[in-house]
Amino acid sequence: MSRESRIYFLNTQYSILNTQDSKPAIMKTINILIYAALITGGLLLGYLFFGGSSDRHSMDEHIAETHTNEAGEIVYTCSMHPQVRENEPGNCPICGMELIPAGDSRNGATENDYTLMMTNAAVKLAEIQTSPVEYGRPVHTFTLPGKVVKNQNNVSSVTAHFPGRIRDLYVDYEGTFVQEGQKLASVYSPELIAAQQELLETVKYKDQNPRLYQASRQKLRLWEFPESTINDIEESGEIMTELDFFSPVRGYVSEVAISREQHVMEGGLMYRVVNLSSVWIDFQAFESNVANIEVGDNVRFSVEAYPGQQFESAVIHVDPFLNTESRSVTIRAQIENPESRLKPGMLARANIRSSVADDESLLVPRSAVMWTGKRSIVYVQVQGTDTPMFEAREVEIGQRAGEFYVVESGLQTGELVVTNGTFKVDSAAQLNDKLSMMNREPGTGADRAGHDHGSMDMDNGAGNTDQFQQENRERAPSDTTDHSGHQHSTHLQTLVNSYLSIKNALTTDDFDQAKASLSEFANEVKTNSEMNSHDEHEGQHAVHHQAMVAAVNEAENAGDITTFRSAFKKISAELITAIENQGFDDTLYRQYCPMYEGGSEWISSSEDIENPFYGTAMHSCGETVEEIK
Repeated sequence: MSRESRIYFLNTQYSILNTQDSKPAIMKTINILIYAALITGGLLLGYLFFGGSSDRHSMDEHIAETHTNEAGEIVYTCSMHPQVRENEPGNCPICGMELIPAGDSRNGATENDYTLMMTNAAVKLAEIQTSPVEYGRPVHTFTLPGKVVKNQNNVSSVTAHFPGRIRDLYVDYEGTFVQEGQKLASVYSPELIAAQQELLETVKYKDQNPRLYQASRQKLRLWEFPESTINDIEESGEIMTELDFFSPVRGYVSEVAISREQHVMEGGLMYRVVNLSSVWIDFQAFESNVANIEVGDNVRFSVEAYPGQQFESAVIHVDPFLNTESRSVTIRAQIENPESRLKPGMLARANIRSSVADDESLLVPRSAVMWTGKRSIVYVQVQGTDTPMFEAREVEIGQRAGEFYVVESGLQTGELVVTNGTFKVDSAAQLNDKLSMMNREPGTGADRAGHDHGSMDMDNGAGNTDQFQQENRERAPSDTTDHSGHQHSTHLQTLVNSYLSIKNALTTDDFDQAKASLSEFANEVKTNSEMNSHDEHEGQHAVHHQAMVAAVNEAENAGDITTFRSAFKKISAELITAIENQGFDDTLYRQYCPMYEGGSEWISSSEDIENPFYGTAMHSCGETVEEIK
């Protein structure tokens, strides 16, 4: 075979082999294309059957479920101010809190000028709690300071029945317990010697003249000599130059009015003896409470000597006269004291329960009511919504009954009212321009800065603040106290000045300066005699003074500004009480922050808000609730 023939043969064989090897690859490619076409067709059919008409609905569901808007952006809101809606994370422009993704369902509920919707997170953060409005018997409970005193019915005076001279004392110091018939002293008296002579003379003729004999013995009995002493004189037939006299009663000697070799006159006091088997507790009630206290009201009280133990008694006397200096009335209770555990002079603190009405009344918890004048505000939880909603309701209330008020109109039994976090709900309502304690005209844009939790100006609410204070004074129980005779001006002025220095330091977060200013305040509280001595109403001042000292001690021991501010809250509460009770010459402002520890008050010399509890973090948080003049 020639060379060209061989080459042709080999090329032919190679072509045949190459064609046989490519067939499987071609078939595989065709299969892949077929499968891809089937999958694409199936997806297209699924879209045609299940897409199209529900496109808008599925988009809304997607937005609700993922907290995004139609553009696919996540919406952020503030848990305290749900009206804030932002497209990116950050801080709330109102209170500065960190924004969270929005997405709570409203379940078809709609808001109006009287309702406020809050997120579940906001309700939890604000610690909002509700309580039901219920029928019950209105009972007013008063907390009154008092003191254990002697039962004057059990006080006995041992006096001289004849003139004479004291020779010896058998009981010579106060506090000694004496039994009835126990020897107290010996006495020499010419009249006593003459009485013994009469007895001895009548003994000789007692058979002939028994009436004269009995008269001479009776004379010595009336001088409180016991039968044994009279019999000794008669049997001995001798006159005793000194005779012992004895206690006519049983009890503790509270006063020794004689001394050895002292001459006493007839009727002169020698001893005073007190039986402590029962004692009185005198409580001081202010004018505003007197009308609700009657004889027979139950009294539960405690004394510091027996912490945790309650004593129970009843009112036996209401003083018909008012103490013009303390503006208080004495309320007296009596209690049996067989073991003499209660000692005169002990300080007591009582709770007196007094019925406000004979029939049951509709009662609302006191913490739910926000005073705004003749008609007050209560926040009622709206039922049937997934997202918490609260309605601002104007109500008329009657007398106070302990921790409740009698409802005249505006509420129904079973409704849930906000009892904890009320001011926080009110703050949110005011910021949303809804009906609130300070906003009488919802929807008008007025008074939206009354509860500023950031850098917002609070001047816009000044006008309504004055109106609120005026109407509040008209509706709240009036304080007609005349403090003209009860102003410890120098002492209280020193306290207020040093207190304001502490407050100013806290507003700038200056812990060291606050501690330094506390030193002057603490010294005035603990050492000034005006703070510690008030004979006319000692019980009232003692209770407040002890609470103030405890708060000052807590502040002195504070190791950081957080602990110090907690103690400052207690100091503020006691100082406000002192100013209200005693009066103050200059103008002060009682201010309130609803955010700190469930609501806290402080005193300021300026109406401008400078929050001492949050300092620079929330410098303008709060509101002025009262001008004190």
